Amino acid sequence: MGLLRHRSRKGRWTVWRVWVVALLLCWQPTARAVLADVCQEASLMLVYPVVAPSYDAVINQLSEGLAQGVDQPIGVCVLGELSSRSWSSRPRQVVAVGAAAYSAAKRTFPSARVLPVLVGTLPPQARDGLSRFVDPALVLEQLRALSPATEVLYFIHLQTVPADLVRRAQRSAEVLGLRWIPIAVSDLRAAALAIERVRGEASTTSAVWFHRDVLALNPDILVPPIVRRSWDVGFPVISDDADTVERGLLFALTPDYRAVGHAAATQLTQARAGLLDLRWVRRVLNARTARAIGLAARPAEETGFDVVND
Repeated sequence: MGLLRHRSRKGRWTVWRVWVVALLLCWQPTARAVLADVCQEASLMLVYPVVAPSYDAVINQLSEGLAQGVDQPIGVCVLGELSSRSWSSRPRQVVAVGAAAYSAAKRTFPSARVLPVLVGTLPPQARDGLSRFVDPALVLEQLRALSPATEVLYFIHLQTVPADLVRRAQRSAEVLGLRWIPIAVSDLRAAALAIERVRGEASTTSAVWFHRDVLALNPDILVPPIVRRSWDVGFPVISDDADTVERGLLFALTPDYRAVGHAAATQLTQARAGLLDLRWVRRVLNARTARAIGLAARPAEETGFDVVND
């Protein structure tokens, strides 16, 4: 930290820059070598697209869960490697992460059973799969348990979210007696306008659910104003992203990717049943926010939350 605070000390700053450049030069070849190795033949394979380093943990957890659900070795293959190599032994089953991986796996292994996971809708030809979206009923049951006084639900979602999922969320809200107010947004400006609307309309009997990826448009801009209003008025704001809970939202239900991998292994052995919403989740609660908006947040072991931030 001293080097960063005292940039006027040119000698030290030059050494720092040289060290950073050297570190990057050393890291890049290693990353390429790892990718070149990430394709093993096996009767069961996990195929995934190239992802940013921040998503490496997701792929690792999926593969660990998949391996725990079977009694055989699994292969793991990055999408770009499928068409760039020859196969002496082709898999009988493939778990494909995302629609692009599903299409590539079907082309490369036409006789294999390919299960798409973490997809928004079922790809063409697929007869079952695991969604990238958490089951709306699961989220709203958790909201009701924490905030039984809630009467109105604002559901802010991307326009690209499948209409069928929005309908399922509406049905789940209506089953609980909640008045349903959906707001579809297309970009950062639309999301900011939705927040301004909610800030003006929400009351102590309201709740706001930011569906997956809305706040990711720019959390630094979108999260603070809705959290401040939540605390001032006293209404819950929830999402599908654990990071937003650390920023002050009440709770999130996010995919438990290791459990999703295990569920994929189970699904390969069962009858095909369409696209299943995710019910394998981690529950994250901000206890400080719960107290600030007047909810009695009990310990994690009593509320069923996996993580409680305070």
